[in-house]
Amino acid sequence: MLTTSDALPGPGVSDFTGRRAARSSRATRADVARLAGVSTAVVSYVVNAGPRQVAPATATRVREAMRMLGYQPNDAARALASGSTGMVGLIVADSLNPFFAEYTLELEKVATEHGQQLLIADCRGDMALEARLIGNLLARQVDGLLIASTWGRPEALTAAHTGGVPVVFIHSDEPIAGFRTVGTDAAQGARDLVRHLTHHHGRRRVALVIGEGFGAPDPREKAWRAVLAEAGLPADTIVRVPFTWQGGYLGGRELLTRGTLPDAVFAASDRQAVGVLRAFHEHRIDVPGQVAIVSFDGTIPSAYTWPPLTVARQPLDQMSRAAWQLLADPEPAHREFGLDIVLRSSCGCPPAGGEPS
Repeated sequence: MLTTSDALPGPGVSDFTGRRAARSSRATRADVARLAGVSTAVVSYVVNAGPRQVAPATATRVREAMRMLGYQPNDAARALASGSTGMVGLIVADSLNPFFAEYTLELEKVATEHGQQLLIADCRGDMALEARLIGNLLARQVDGLLIASTWGRPEALTAAHTGGVPVVFIHSDEPIAGFRTVGTDAAQGARDLVRHLTHHHGRRRVALVIGEGFGAPDPREKAWRAVLAEAGLPADTIVRVPFTWQGGYLGGRELLTRGTLPDAVFAASDRQAVGVLRAFHEHRIDVPGQVAIVSFDGTIPSAYTWPPLTVARQPLDQMSRAAWQLLADPEPAHREFGLDIVLRSSCGCPPAGGEPS
């Protein structure tokens, strides 16, 4: 362990002169060493938290010198020395989507705990752009890639295979051969929601509002059809619109023009459900009196609609930690999580305890 006596002879921080001149150009590690009265090796140990320990008093003096000089460690040099950039790339499909925004926040929390930073890119649902972004992040020598925007698209898989860094697809409902993947049992969440409508509330005509791009067919659609078939109910009311606020709004308006209004709607995303709610409110449709509504994702806005939405909530905190663990896993693996059903007023249930109503 280095003690104060290990430091090279030199003036203390309080005796150092010429500080203003030292600030006129970018401070170097040698400048910090001179100001603190230590060797450059000691400065390196403080900056990198090792490999040798430094006496607390000496470390304090070094940090004070760094502060006074405005010294910023050279991250590129540190990356070359350690073989790690301390950065992980993250690609999402739509950063304006509350689901991806909340997922990103959880991932950032875990990254901070591991001393890493996220480089975030938004492919806006463009497959070609997604492949280019993967290449751009790999060119920045990220330590790993988290991809939340694709579901086994060939372009992304090819680009990810060539990178030589760990890649985790973090929004996958099923394994992808040769890759690490994280997802939820989307079919289970959908089954639980639709069964709640049919078994608990006695709804007999449950419409589905859903987008495209998450499986073919989407596991939520498969579950919706299966539950209705089990109950001897028709699965004949489906609206395909984008996974957006406007998509849900247009889907709601379409349901209003189809003649007989369904007595329940399962929206495959919270954003679509919010759009459906607006369309129904505009036409004075009573929710849940005339039509019950449930949705998939469980994002924060779902608790603040009127009425608040009953949802299948994805456990983003657990998924984020699993994604980070898989970055260090040398073998392909799939981590799947169940969804919690949060009962609120949109289906006719009392709101969940402790939530706004």
